Amino acid sequence: MNGLITRRLFPSEPRSVLRGFGSVHRDIDSLFEDFFGRNPVEATADWAPRLETYVTDEALHVRADLPGVDPKAVDISVDDDVLTIRGERKAEHESAAYREINYGRFERRIRVPQGTEAGKITASYTNGVLDITVPIPKPVSRKVSVSVATPTA
Repeated sequence: MNGLITRRLFPSEPRSVLRGFGSVHRDIDSLFEDFFGRNPVEATADWAPRLETYVTDEALHVRADLPGVDPKAVDISVDDDVLTIRGERKAEHESAAYREINYGRFERRIRVPQGTEAGKITASYTNGVLDITVPIPKPVSRKVSVSVATPTA
């Protein structure tokens, strides 16, 4: 083994367990670049933003982490009892040396209460977080009168 590879695979000083896998990933990428040169093709994949949902007495709340996503590129729709969030995060730098941020189109679907009125759903976008409020339909109650049948003799 040449000295460069030996130093990368077996560093002279011990590494901290807390360094995480990111540094291992960078080391492996660097090792392959030393042998094969820079790979011009980068794998692209769709991604799914992280969601948080919670329910209050009046509404279902959905929060989606969308940092770097233009809120104008987000589409929210309701079909039957499914809320769909679609959008795209575009890469700012096409030739990034290292990338852990996912780019491309995304879509998330969340089941909402039956009878949800799409026109009453609201959404806001602050600091890269999309907040959606889905009002919970109130049960329709009505009084039913009992009719008394007259016995026939």
